[in-house]
Amino acid sequence: MLIKQKGFYLKSSFYNKKKILVAGGTGLVGQQLVAKLINLGARVFVASRDKKHLVNKKVSKFYNDDLTILKNCVKITKKIDIVFNLLGITGSPKTNIENPASFMMGNLNLSLPLLEASRINKVKRYLLTSTYGVYGPSKLMIEDDVWKTFPSEHDKYAGWAKRIAELQIEAYRKEYNFEGLYVVRPGNIFGPYGNFNPKNSMVVSSIIKRVVEGENPLIVWGDGTAIRDFIFSKDVAEGMLKVVKKNIQTPINLGSGKGYSIKTLVKTICNSKHIKNKIKIIFDKSKPSGDKIRILDVRKAKKYKVYSVTNFSKAIDETIEWYKKNKKISKLRYNFFK
Repeated sequence: MLIKQKGFYLKSSFYNKKKILVAGGTGLVGQQLVAKLINLGARVFVASRDKKHLVNKKVSKFYNDDLTILKNCVKITKKIDIVFNLLGITGSPKTNIENPASFMMGNLNLSLPLLEASRINKVKRYLLTSTYGVYGPSKLMIEDDVWKTFPSEHDKYAGWAKRIAELQIEAYRKEYNFEGLYVVRPGNIFGPYGNFNPKNSMVVSSIIKRVVEGENPLIVWGDGTAIRDFIFSKDVAEGMLKVVKKNIQTPINLGSGKGYSIKTLVKTICNSKHIKNKIKIIFDKSKPSGDKIRILDVRKAKKYKVYSVTNFSKAIDETIEWYKKNKKISKLRYNFFK
């Protein structure tokens, strides 16, 4: 039996009736992944520090445990077939500058114990969500080049933490013959259920919130020329499902492979059909812009047929529409920086 999942087919027999843990299953990508797995017949277990109101009502069980603690990870991975680790600390450039220890230790502690627990409980397949922050400055971020340079100064704490987590994957594969291990490196993810907290949200969510809330003129950090690889959360979830199903044991970039300037991003948001007012945009050139260009090489994703990209404007429209209807959800989110 084949089940249609927006642009591609998956054999229902692979995920059907499997016990799957989605750590971070109430977040930006987690919501999409959980819904897709449920539709594919999986028994889904979700772990998150967010409030229960954000949990898909069809999940088999919800854990609100602290997954930086090994014993908690051991408890929730018992009798689990597949683990998707979507846990991680993200935030704005300002938060990155002000909270480097939180970024580094948070990402380390949300990666290392869960894999060890999965090894202890003989989980068959485990996917680590890394980040394109592991790459150093480059016009094109190629998977096999990651160890040729250091993570960017603008993202080095989370970048180094995720590099260590990737090394753990490599070490466990070698020493324990743990073959079902996978690494994906998403680009700049956006979509419904994102973090819209103005104090630590990423650029897409931050701009959408401020525009919807009526900030006018809109002040944007930098000169607007910085280029980023934006990827819709639904596309990331689809890529993850395919990577695990296809047993792809090499790191895979999940991005659009296209570059959009911050200026283009802001104009796309302000010109959305869901934004009625005309917004004046001011770029504050006194503020940092980050790396000039960050685009993922997606040739491997295309080679293995895990590449999926929603139209950029359409994805932005869908995200704005969702946020306008769900503003209160941000208050249900666990704030790591408190």
